[in-house]
Amino acid sequence: MRRLTILLVAVALTLLLCSGAAYGASPPIAAATAAPPRSMMAQLAPFSALPGLPALGFASTPAGAGVVQGHVYDSDGDPVASVELTVAAIDDQGVPIWEDSATTDATGFYSVSGAPASTQGVLVGTTGSDEWAMYHLTFADPGTSTYDVRPAMVTWSATRGGPQAASWQDPFLIWFTGTNATGGEFYVINQAPKSAAGGSGTPVTGTAMALPGDVRWMGFWFGGGMNEAAEWVATDPGNTPVPVTAGSTTPLPFTFDEAAAYRVLITRPYWASGRPGTVLRLGLQNFPAGMSFTFEGSVDSGVHTTWNGRSYTSTGPAEQTVRLTVPKEAGAGPGRVFNVGLREVTAGTPGQSYLVFGAAFQVCTLNASETAISRGTAVKLHGFVPQAGRTPKDVWIYKRTTAAAPPTVWDARQQGWTLVARLRTDRNGRYHSALLTPLRTTWYVARYAGDADYFRAYTSVRSVRVR
Repeated sequence: MRRLTILLVAVALTLLLCSGAAYGASPPIAAATAAPPRSMMAQLAPFSALPGLPALGFASTPAGAGVVQGHVYDSDGDPVASVELTVAAIDDQGVPIWEDSATTDATGFYSVSGAPASTQGVLVGTTGSDEWAMYHLTFADPGTSTYDVRPAMVTWSATRGGPQAASWQDPFLIWFTGTNATGGEFYVINQAPKSAAGGSGTPVTGTAMALPGDVRWMGFWFGGGMNEAAEWVATDPGNTPVPVTAGSTTPLPFTFDEAAAYRVLITRPYWASGRPGTVLRLGLQNFPAGMSFTFEGSVDSGVHTTWNGRSYTSTGPAEQTVRLTVPKEAGAGPGRVFNVGLREVTAGTPGQSYLVFGAAFQVCTLNASETAISRGTAVKLHGFVPQAGRTPKDVWIYKRTTAAAPPTVWDARQQGWTLVARLRTDRNGRYHSALLTPLRTTWYVARYAGDADYFRAYTSVRSVRVR
């Protein structure tokens, strides 16, 4: 069942691209360490860009004679039309073996035929921006199995805090899992509306959809990205499942506190930007000892890595660093984003936690026509940077004659760099300089503007050795 759950989660997240403690009575988590002063926009991987999430695919098996049908209603009991549903059956190993799809009519009714006999049936749907699933359903063959869907509602609260308190975007991501009265399980993934502005300590409230039953786990991702989340677990000391009822609204008896949230940041390079082959330093903040993760990274379907199945286990809430290398294949085209994902896989807690995280690294390059020249020889600099659509953007080239990492301020001159040229990219994000004639070994770096899709940043440094 865990295998199917992960597959269903993959689909939902891809469609979107946790005694007095803030998460009920779960053990308290230490406050976050100070974050780098750069724009936190560099850390917010969108839901739709979360890497490594496989598509939901089903094996083919002979159809049965069963019928699965029912109605989909909103929380007020009114029928919901045009809801796209997938009905599936899985084997004992959690592998899908049969599936069909349907769309609700004006009365909210759906029906699919050909279901095999199963006690591992699954029903997946999307209502508005909310993705949900019910599983461990019983399908008769032959016969008719009826499953109506009418959600419950909950009211939630969260408090801003920590280094990203002023960086929330639209929307939040709220994820419920639980069990229903017949022993089946469900999950619901909500995209909550935009929050009010405010800094640390500002409370935010809202409503979210759940399915009837007992809520046993909740994840809450702050601010429209995937790098900061809190969770509540019913099995933690002092907690109990939260019962919710179709057509009713239940206040959650806890508040999500951003200051104590689990957090994943790219702490180096400073701007979360650079060339393929860059070694990333991921800062893991507030994760309790014993929590384990696997890593996945991708640009698109053609560039994907798990770093040879690498995993990591937290040693405690103090900030820890994990190093991962951006594949060189990530730079095969114009500027793109390489998304790094973490999935919580702590042993001994199957089905208890479904935490996933993502952070974005912008792939860009600065190259030289020659990297070693004789005195008096000219070189050209060129590369690509990410840009929204096909709208050209500004690129600034800086130089210095002593080795240094990329600047950590937007005006590189404040850290000993000299402006060489201001350029414009073409419609594909590529740029080219005029001829440059360095008199001694010189280090160059390019700064590029932000736009609607990408944050402003610097490239990696490129040196040209003069003999």
